[in-house]
Amino acid sequence: MSRILVLDDNKGICSLIEEIFTMDGHEVRSYSDISLFDREIEKFRPDIGLFDLHMAKDMLKIIKKVKSIYPNMKGIIMSADEPQEPFTEFPFISKPFDIIALRNLVYENLKQEMIV
Repeated sequence: MSRILVLDDNKGICSLIEEIFTMDGHEVRSYSDISLFDREIEKFRPDIGLFDLHMAKDMLKIIKKVKSIYPNMKGIIMSADEPQEPFTEFPFISKPFDIIALRNLVYENLKQEMIV
């Protein structure tokens, strides 16, 4: 199965996403503290990242950094409001999101990676 990275400052959202995808058989690492993630960025090779746009002041730079380390990683941007700076590389989902819609979006982005 896939490795899923979650960066969201809301611990409840991290737990929910982690539980949903772990039950589906994926390996999930979630971080609600960006400093903890910074120390472990090289340890987990995600297939897809779910990024809360407002987790850090310079979140788009952090996303670009992760993408430069893992160029094949897919991604999804999450936020309660539209990003001010365009980031067209990844799809966007508005918060609060329907967990089924998020799950479908993750699987849609991973479909090229999955073996049937």
